[in-house]
Amino acid sequence: MIVTVSNEYGCGALAIALSVARELEYEYVDQQLPVVVSKRLRVSPETVDASEDGGRSLGQRLLTSLERATPELAQSSAAEPPDEELVAAVADAVRDYASRGNVVIVGRGASAILGARDDVLRVFMHGPRAWRVSNIVAATGERPETAEAEVDRVDRARSAYIRQWYGRTFGDVRDYDLCIDTSRLTADQCTALIVAAIRARVA
Repeated sequence: MIVTVSNEYGCGALAIALSVARELEYEYVDQQLPVVVSKRLRVSPETVDASEDGGRSLGQRLLTSLERATPELAQSSAAEPPDEELVAAVADAVRDYASRGNVVIVGRGASAILGARDDVLRVFMHGPRAWRVSNIVAATGERPETAEAEVDRVDRARSAYIRQWYGRTFGDVRDYDLCIDTSRLTADQCTALIVAAIRARVA
């Protein structure tokens, strides 16, 4: 089985996705994707990351590092590939990982790339804006207005990315199999819910 995880920024989805992968003993795929794509296209991983989440100021990069493990200050390649080539390479990498099975893939439009296949559970995690901002402030110590700006920027960038390249609306419940408001459940409860859905699928 394959789990794709889409999320609103700041809702704690990455920790939950990692927990799901550990519980199911699946491969966890997040930062491997931009690294794989960067090697294929000879660009920096940051260039690949930026295609989904948009450009970042230094302060915003520090915030984004809460949910991104890629080194944030590396220099981008002077010769960046066309957007179409970059998106196609990301889609190829997603399909390559999915072909192995037993994998949790975070972001990159994976739910749109793989679609409503029988072997895919498409999860969307979200939460109220104010709650997500509070999470970021608590985790980073950043000022609330900085966290608010980052939440809005990343949400807009992800929405634009999904709309432009896949013709879909980010967060549209019709494009997912399981939608979870992470403000209403603990991380352990969210993990248990996703794991139960996978085990029901394969039973």
